[in-house]
Formats: sequence, structure tokens, C-alpha cells
Amino acid sequence: MLFLIEYVPLIAFFLAYIWADIFTATAVLMAGTLLQLVALRLSKEPITTRHWIVFVMVMLFGVLTLILRDEWFLKIKVSVIYAAIALFLLIGTWWGKRSPLQSLLGDEIKLPHFAWLRLTYAWVVFSLILAAINLYITLYLSLDIWVNFKVWGILAATLIFSVGSGAYMFKYHTDTENDKPETE
Repeated sequence: MLFLIEYVPLIAFFLAYIWADIFTATAVLMAGTLLQLVALRLSKEPITTRHWIVFVMVMLFGVLTLILRDEWFLKIKVSVIYAAIALFLLIGTWWGKRSPLQSLLGDEIKLPHFAWLRLTYAWVVFSLILAAINLYITLYLSLDIWVNFKVWGILAATLIFSVGSGAYMFKYHTDTENDKPETE
């Protein structure tokens, strides 16, 4: 159910774009993102900071897109969000005692400090690459290519990178409850 709640706005955006135009799809994305928050609340799922950030960005850039009738604002939103993610991870890592990823997942997944840092920097680079690719597509390629990249390209890249991150975490995961000290 949570998977469905997470991706319905994106799928609705894609279908609205195919059946109508980018402005209708933008309005559908805005409504879908609002309904996503309502559905999370009704299903008693947590509404995370990520949900709120995405909601605010979708509304802000969506309103600009609709009022000014310029899809550039919606297209650039993706780069802004991924650059913000990278910045958040960097600032959190440099100012905090531990990586923001470790703060989010560290109670459930035990990794050495260096592994959390590497994982965090990998997500920073990944986010910046997605932001740069989106910017390039926004500036130089067609709207159709951008919509397909936003819906399918980013989804596939994130899924692949998440699986890779999981494999990396598995490699360095320590089960502190079942670990026994080595005897000499």
C-alpha cells in the first residue's frame, strides 16, 4: 500500500501528460501530491520531512508553471530537489557527528563510521549527477524526453542505486547483538 501511495502522483502525472499536456499533468501532480499526504495521514503512515519538502517544491514550482504557462519551472524542480538533497547530506555530515543517513537508519543498520561516510558521499554524488542530467535534459532536449527521464529514468536509476547501497551496507553490516569478541 505504501508503495502505491508513494508513486501514484508520479504515474498520474505521466498519464495526464500522455492524455493531455504538461500543464494538465502539472495540476494532476499537484493534486496527487496533496492527496498523497492525505492518504499517508489516513493510513497512519509517517509523513516524513522528504514528503513535506517534495510537497512544497511541487506546489511552488507547479504554481509557477501554471501561472506563467512555462514548463521550465516544473522541469527545473527536479534539479533543485536533488541539489538540495546533496547539500543536506553534505552539511549534515560536516556539521554533525554522524552522517544524516546514519541518523535516519543507524538504529536499524549498524555500519562502521567510514562506511556511513562513504555511503553518504555516494548519495551526494548520485544526487548531483541526477540534478546535472536533469538540467541538461531540461535545457537541451525535448519535453517528451524530459517527462520520460523524470518518470522512468530517475525511478530506475534510484532503484539500481538503492540496491547497490543495500549491497554495500550488507558488506559492512555488523550484528552487534550476535557478534562475539574474537579470542586469541
